[in-house]
Amino acid sequence: MNFEGTHQYMGNHGIVFNISQITLTDSDRGRLRELHFGEAKHAHYQVTSKVVEVYDKMQAKNLPCVMMVGISKPLTRQQADTLNAQRTSIANLALSAFGGAARAVGNLAGPVAGLAAGTAVGMGVRSYVNDVLPTYHAGDVVVSIQAQVSGGIGPQRTAESLIIRA
Repeated sequence: MNFEGTHQYMGNHGIVFNISQITLTDSDRGRLRELHFGEAKHAHYQVTSKVVEVYDKMQAKNLPCVMMVGISKPLTRQQADTLNAQRTSIANLALSAFGGAARAVGNLAGPVAGLAAGTAVGMGVRSYVNDVLPTYHAGDVVVSIQAQVSGGIGPQRTAESLIIRA
């Protein structure tokens, strides 16, 4: 396991991440749960479990896997509100897109059917998106794990995230 250091990065909305870069090989798989991410405090086990999950997902075998683990400082109220506003915008965008498509298809049966179909599908999609996207609170910590393996069939990448609730 080659630990290449930690640095800070300020992302969107002023969210500051401590990013650790690690290069892993197949022989390091058994030691991944020994990693300790101090920024995660009491939830470091959740982070290491997610790191193991991401590494296993990559199926790197004998190829080196470069992994970046970003752990944010606790969110402020303003940062959480901004992220939640984005969540609402995405849900409304999904409502418009899917509702409009359903309305167009439903219009083949008549304008009332088109309106009913568009409204039903749009509201269903919005509800689904709201259920899937997380809600952020002040004090939450955002964890982002990105992994890359080069070689074999070509470069493979994946990313996972985790929210540590305050």
